[in-house]
Amino acid sequence: MNNQDILIVGGYGVVGRRIAAELGPDYPGRVIVAGRSRARADGAATAIGHGARGRSIDIAVPSSVAAALDGVAIIISCIDQPGRTLLWAAIRRGLRYTDITPHLTELGRGSDYEKIDTAARASGARLVLGTGIVPGISNVMVRALADALGGADEIETALLLNAADVSGPASFDYFLQELTMSFDIHIGGEDRPTHAFSVPRLVEFPPPVGAQLAYLFPFSDQVLYPRTMGVSTAVTRLSLEPAWLARVLAMVAQSGASRIFAIERIRHAIARRRRDRSSDNGARFALRVDVRRRQNSRHATLFGRTQADAAAAGAAGVARMLIEGDVRDPGAWMPEQIVDPGPFLSGLAARGLKVEFPVG
Repeated sequence: MNNQDILIVGGYGVVGRRIAAELGPDYPGRVIVAGRSRARADGAATAIGHGARGRSIDIAVPSSVAAALDGVAIIISCIDQPGRTLLWAAIRRGLRYTDITPHLTELGRGSDYEKIDTAARASGARLVLGTGIVPGISNVMVRALADALGGADEIETALLLNAADVSGPASFDYFLQELTMSFDIHIGGEDRPTHAFSVPRLVEFPPPVGAQLAYLFPFSDQVLYPRTMGVSTAVTRLSLEPAWLARVLAMVAQSGASRIFAIERIRHAIARRRRDRSSDNGARFALRVDVRRRQNSRHATLFGRTQADAAAAGAAGVARMLIEGDVRDPGAWMPEQIVDPGPFLSGLAARGLKVEFPVG
């Protein structure tokens, strides 16, 4: 079908192939698995079935990007994008687009976000940025809590990940890069400089996880909450299992030794040695979101076994909105601005994720 194809770039990666598998049965003949390796793309498409196809794309080559977008209506990006190549290609063509790796931290609170939003509105493009777990699912949970409280003044998010969980080399590479980042957190209406794996705080995650130390981390969700939600405080933390690994990384970051990961060739070499991690024995992840409005506060939690499955379910849920035309207004949106929490979170629960909104 012309101009109706769904292009999943990085579609044979850990999360990308799960998104393709989610969408393939409901949109037969429309899903295209794309990446630099045509053989891997074809193999993944064959495994998915339902008329899925493979396609090659090299985002560093403009002609390759142009060819890959032929007949495409929706782009789902699951790859790192220097220069946000796919995002700007979607804007120029007025396409629908979502991205599980938006690196919004790099946008800061300057004018870049406005430039993207203004260009998308002018071209008719509909962009929903940050649709994995954090940002992504966490943002929708924030929206639900803020709606219940009548607004939000403070947002605190904490994500627990397990070293045994499935992940790909690209994800691991970016994690190493994040260890070296200095970034700002927004507290009391002011930006305060900090660095990854600092200022630990005990967070009560949902059972069976319980209390765990969580550290400041440059997740992208906290960057835009002051803009999208009007909050005075937005802080996001990361906790790791086993706990000793988090303590070691905190010491490495504090000593300054993590600067070695800023050297691209060293970081890439470490990530390549990891390869795609296919075992999830003992894996689990948990998410907690706290929202405060004046003197009132509420929290919500999420628990699951495999973060890749959860990220794919969240991204596929947003992609369905784009496919079905539920995102009507052009522009650049975050999930908390555009996603109806009720149906979205019910969809996650139907996929085995434990979503809870305790009262009291």
